[in-house]
This record gives sequence, C-alpha cells and structure tokens, in this order.
Amino acid sequence: GAPSAADLASAEVVLVVAAPAKANEGADRATLQLKGEDVALIHKCCKANKKVVVAMNAPGPVITSTWDDCVSGLMVSWLPGQQNGKGIAMALYGEKYEASGRLPFTFPKCSTAACSIEDERASVALGDLYGSKGLRVLSEKALVGYRWYHANHREVSFPFGFGLFAYGSAQVTYSAPRVVVHASRITISCELSHSGPRVGRDVPQLYLSFPATVPGDASSKPEWVLKGFAKVEVVPNKATQVSFELFERDLSYWDDSPGMSRWVCAAGLFHACIGSNARDAVPPPQGRRLRRLLQNGTSSSSIA
Repeated sequence: GAPSAADLASAEVVLVVAAPAKANEGADRATLQLKGEDVALIHKCCKANKKVVVAMNAPGPVITSTWDDCVSGLMVSWLPGQQNGKGIAMALYGEKYEASGRLPFTFPKCSTAACSIEDERASVALGDLYGSKGLRVLSEKALVGYRWYHANHREVSFPFGFGLFAYGSAQVTYSAPRVVVHASRITISCELSHSGPRVGRDVPQLYLSFPATVPGDASSKPEWVLKGFAKVEVVPNKATQVSFELFERDLSYWDDSPGMSRWVCAAGLFHACIGSNARDAVPPPQGRRLRRLLQNGTSSSSIA
C-alpha cells in the first residue's frame, strides 16, 4: 500500500515501483500513461520533499510528463524476467555494472498538464489512428519513431537514444570533429570528455541529413537518420575518441521509380551530427552538438 506520513518522514530516498498498461501481442495498449493511483503516489512522495526514484517495467514508450518534473531519477527496466528485482537493485546502487542503457524509442510529452486520453492521442505518433475500427492506412512512410517527432517539431520528454551519463554526475562534451574521405568510405570522428568524479559510459550517435536532391515527398525524406552509435568508456579529464565509418550504401536512397528499384548514392550536400541522443545531436540548438559538411569529396566543419 501507499506509505504513511511517518514512513515518508523517516526516509531519505523513496523508491516507487510502477508498471504501465500491460502489452499484448496483436493489440495496442489503451494508454501510454501510468495508472492514476501510481501518479498520485508519486506526487504524494514528492510533496514530502524527499528524493524520489521511480523504477518502472515498461513494454514500450511511456508518457511521464504528468509527474517526471518532481522526481530525482527514473529507471526503466523493460521486460527483464525473474531477476528483475536484483537487477534494479544492482543498477540503482551501481554494483558491478553501471546503468548505461539508452532509450530505443522516444518518450513523448503530452500537450497538456492534465493529459486526458484525447490529449495523449494528439501528442503521439499515430495517436489519431488509435481506436479506429476501419482500415488503417499507414501514410507516415519513412517518418517512423524519432523521425516523426523531428519532422513535426514535437517537444518530447525523453528523446530516442537518451540516457544519463555516470548517473548524471557529469556532462560529456563533444569536440574536435574530423572527417577523412577515403576512396571507398568516409570516417567521421570526434572526442568526448568530462571533468566529473567518476568513469562513465556514453553512447555517441551519428545522425545524417541527406541532400535535397533525394526524390520523393516530405514523408519519404526524414530530416535526420541514425547511421551509427557506439558505447565508449570516458574517464575524467581525458579525451576519448570515437569514429564512425560511412560507406556508399550509407549515403544512398532506394530509388523505386520505373526501371530502377535499386540503391542510388545521393548527390549534393550532407550534414552529419554526433551527439548523445536524437534531440541534442541535431539542430535546433539544444545541448552541444557537432556538424560536419560533406560535399564532392571535400569537407569543412564547424561546432554549432
């Protein structure tokens, strides 16, 4: 049951364990939000002026914007099996293994604070199709996941690829971008560094924006496409280099025009950005990001 006032008064940190709506094969979840009683419990603990950590088993994206502004931490353990309890404890206490995972999808932000079911569906990708009994026409084409949120300029709670570095004890700086053009590939690299108190693992991600010469409508041409990622250990006060290799296929689009049906390397200007998630890695300006411009075998760079 819910903790009493006396329990909260004696606690230094409160751990709230919550589970979103159950997922089933062949059916959609009725909501991406926690149960009302779980949200009320989180707010009750927050009002006691305690550090509140929410541990959550989730089968997919969750709307947390109705309560996440008052908690000190949020840990998502997905579908971990019988060792879930032990795994949560090990991650929370940093025992042997650091909690260094990254979101494999976007956590959307509800358009209103109250977040009715109508507000929720208006805030998420494909939400307008939920509940329809008719034939569904999925017209988003290539704008799936984070690409849809980019294209529609939607603010999100936690972007694709998001995760804390070293339990939030430091901020990783991305610097010294470099591009090397080889005969059959392109190498894009940068350096990661921090001045925090401990070693941590970051997951730099490479996003690519294709030239305007790529044919097709807006739904067929995402603004940014993930082209690589790597988990690297970053020690305090020492630069760590990370590199990504791009080949012709990575710079190509699928041409389905009559008589084609093959990959075609795009001609023109590419933009490549490296950062810690799909929001902070690319414009508009949020966080620190790197931009590389590639054109006709030459390169120029700027740190935006």
